[in-house]
Amino acid sequence: MEQGSLEGLYEKLNGLKSVIDKEECLFDAIRDAVEAENFEFAAQICDFVLNDDFEKFGAVLRTRALLWLTNHIAQNLKESEYPNFGDFTDCLWKFKWIVSGVAKSSMIEKELIDETNEAMLFYYERLELSPASYYKALMNQNIVMGDARGAKANYELWKKLAKDDMSDCEACEASDEIAYLNFAGEHAAALELAAPILSGELTCGEVPHTTYAPILFSMIALGRTWEAKALLPKAAATIESNPRVINQIAPLIEIAVRLDERETALSLARKHSAAILDGNDDLNDLRFFIAVSAFGDEGDYKTALELTGKFDARNQNFYYADYLNKFYEEFGV
Repeated sequence: MEQGSLEGLYEKLNGLKSVIDKEECLFDAIRDAVEAENFEFAAQICDFVLNDDFEKFGAVLRTRALLWLTNHIAQNLKESEYPNFGDFTDCLWKFKWIVSGVAKSSMIEKELIDETNEAMLFYYERLELSPASYYKALMNQNIVMGDARGAKANYELWKKLAKDDMSDCEACEASDEIAYLNFAGEHAAALELAAPILSGELTCGEVPHTTYAPILFSMIALGRTWEAKALLPKAAATIESNPRVINQIAPLIEIAVRLDERETALSLARKHSAAILDGNDDLNDLRFFIAVSAFGDEGDYKTALELTGKFDARNQNFYYADYLNKFYEEFGV
């Protein structure tokens, strides 16, 4: 690969099949560029990781790339290399997504999660931005980590604070709140808030795709199974229409099992297992194996159990182990 050549890097990546191999290649390229003090090339690689193929790479690579790039831009804001302040604010925007999803990889240690959270708060305070987006991102992170107390505290802080230009669109704001309300067991409130999304009045590029799972879980919790059964095919079709959110199929498989739609669950699992398991973070794997553990394959249950152990050890709780065991006891063959 030609030193400092994005074209050469793209060519090398195209010759690699697995996401893991591509990530290793990118880690090496960033490290080599930094060691050679070719910071412009290192920044270009980080831009590629965070923009062109954002969903293709795992949380470890995305997080490290964002932390390095933001620090580099901040140190060179007055230099000719980075004259555009928009590069910096673009990184600050991405912190919302990174902090929200950083815990979706069991490989990310708690120390890196804390470092990323602190970096987001530091930069937002430095620019005197509203911390509303910061607390919402922490709430999303708490949900991933099964931290009910933290999620509640950050939800309340988020809702109290004024929004600004860093806030998400109305559809995404509603979708994140629905996810929290479902997580907190406030299912009636979740469905009330979901009404304009279900009617098609409130949408965006990722809504309703990412909102269907918490909506369906809330319907099931309230005993509105006939509504959930009617919505499930539409949810699956909508998600399938957007490859960027195909990992949202994993909770739909579990939902189909809970609705006693096992043929649908099997069909979705067979059709999308490769895409889900080739995804960027192993939380998708965990959700998939929890769902398919209901079909009686002991290997699937053991894989789910192993993954729950990794997440719970990092998260310092038993959230996923308890979730898996309760689901398996009720729906396992």
